[in-house]
Amino acid sequence: MCGIAGIFSPSGRPVNKDLLVRMSRSIRHRGPDDEGFLLSRTGSSYIRPFRGSESRAEINHPDIESPESAAHEPNFALAWRRLSIIDLSPTGHQPMTDAKQNVWIVFNGEIYNYIEIREELRTKGFVFRTQSDTEVIIHSYTAWGTDCVQHLNGMWSFALYDAAQEKLFCARDRFGIKPFYYVWNGTTLLFASEIKALFESAEVPRVANEGMVYDYLAHRILDHTDQTFFESVSQLKPGHTLELDQSGFRVRPYYQLSFNPELGHYDDAEARRLAGEFRERFTNSVRIHLRTDVTLGSCLSGGLDSSSIVCTANQLIFGSEAVSRAVVGDRQKTFTATYSDARFSEERFVQSVIDQTHARPYFIEPTSTGLLADLNAFVRAHDEPVISTSMYAQWNVMKLAAQHKIKVLLDGQGGDELLGGYRWHFPVFHGQMLKALRFGDLAAELRSASSITGIPTAQLAKPVVMKVAKTLIPHSLQPGLLGISPYLNADFVNKNGNRASALVKSDFNLQQRLWEEETKFNLQQLLHYEDRNSMAFSIEARVPFVEYHLIEFVMNVPAVYKIHSGWSKHLLRTAMEGTLPKDIQWRKDKMGFVTPEEVWMRELQNDLLKILKREPMRSVRFVDTEKYLSDLQLPSSPMHSSDVWRLLNLELWMREFNVR
Repeated sequence: MCGIAGIFSPSGRPVNKDLLVRMSRSIRHRGPDDEGFLLSRTGSSYIRPFRGSESRAEINHPDIESPESAAHEPNFALAWRRLSIIDLSPTGHQPMTDAKQNVWIVFNGEIYNYIEIREELRTKGFVFRTQSDTEVIIHSYTAWGTDCVQHLNGMWSFALYDAAQEKLFCARDRFGIKPFYYVWNGTTLLFASEIKALFESAEVPRVANEGMVYDYLAHRILDHTDQTFFESVSQLKPGHTLELDQSGFRVRPYYQLSFNPELGHYDDAEARRLAGEFRERFTNSVRIHLRTDVTLGSCLSGGLDSSSIVCTANQLIFGSEAVSRAVVGDRQKTFTATYSDARFSEERFVQSVIDQTHARPYFIEPTSTGLLADLNAFVRAHDEPVISTSMYAQWNVMKLAAQHKIKVLLDGQGGDELLGGYRWHFPVFHGQMLKALRFGDLAAELRSASSITGIPTAQLAKPVVMKVAKTLIPHSLQPGLLGISPYLNADFVNKNGNRASALVKSDFNLQQRLWEEETKFNLQQLLHYEDRNSMAFSIEARVPFVEYHLIEFVMNVPAVYKIHSGWSKHLLRTAMEGTLPKDIQWRKDKMGFVTPEEVWMRELQNDLLKILKREPMRSVRFVDTEKYLSDLQLPSSPMHSSDVWRLLNLELWMREFNVR
């Protein structure tokens, strides 16, 4: 796991070496173990690696601050920060090249099938000098060209320079686990793992992207396009590549997830077969995510997803010895955010997993005072506004793991989007049954869900009726009916209200809704937060539910096997028979990764007002700041906590990054 950055001007404009160094330093937290640089002049034979002030002592390259770094007026440059995970030796140093120095790469992420690819390439005559997955990408490119990404299984963003063709080739993994941001002005490309690195250049304007701000405030959506909150900054979309050379700048897709739209008819024998295949694929995903040469732990919330990972990993670690005991110890380590308020605590479910696996648990309680103390650092770490304080709970888990010297952490992101785990998936599933005229099946599902949740069937059916009614209302009129915050500037809403039509989600096909959440909406947000929170503490987070073989399999399973007899995630629950504790396997409630946000906002009311009143509000063109501040200071504020947080976060983001 690393941080990467680079500058390329195909027109020949010399790069600013000092800018490159500043970009590297700005993302030091992503890789405090080593650093490296590469400078090249296209149209000449000059290409040279350099060391930095934090490079390992064994690296013998000239220093990036030496006169040589500017002598040849380089117009291509790479920077790299290392968080050592696999092949801890100096041979894992980057920028890395092949024996002929034709191909150079900086790489952020992990290729989980690197061992298998390496063996395949050896049969083709390739010779490996390191044990790293980085070298596997280099030789994969030599063997298969830009199609190399089709062979990779993992999480990645990389920038590869083909010196013979004087071409930059960049790629991001299929689902966007690892980030890649860039600025292209038509003559020069700047790219980096985090947006803050791009702002080391004074030439990158800090202007808010009004449309993205609207989607965030009105619809709680971000990371759904290649745009960011900054007009000048783009992100390489998941499953896309970027190429830049003398012939031009090109962004292309290399992967698109498909799905089976069918509702299906439930069959017990088929359900058992699917559960068995899911278990096999999921176990294999966890197995390859355990590959590491450094200390390993797991996030554990007590929910189905994280508990499935911890219990499966425990079987692999201590049953089949899938990973060296040196990176785990005598017991698996788990990390949990918990609360003294029982409404938000899942500690009893966590304890069930601990009792079964004998893992060594570590707990931390996020608090409002902690949030206040961390507020500026938290906003700074994320580069863009954050939807809710749930991400601060995750921040605390990462901090706790770092305190215990963990460098790789397994997490359960992606399970709900893949398997149908959110409460809003039920009315979509019920709507699909209604549309298919499966009235008997629909009635049976509503009765089953009622017996599990205790909610009357009429109340469970109400969201389906609302979805039918919604189809009769034009998209342009729906925003006012969907609870958009009353604190938004009226002109701002009027100008951007038509964006709602581009954000419509499927209401009558569970399969399509899961596909949308997997490829466009929820998952990208969660992976964004996972990356920034973990990297802020120099931890590599891994997500076994976001493995493309597993995802492709589940996306082709009909809907009736995902929600069945009133149970969400039925496929996962049945697959985990004998692995999960029963009280978690058939747990009726879903809490999610929640925080006492409403309580926190009340506790911090006066402190937040002081912060906001320190200087004029920058978000005035988006927010009715007068009404916001007026209502916020009322003894019994009528404001919803999510309004308080999002508007606060937007304002602090604009201040932190000096956004216009």
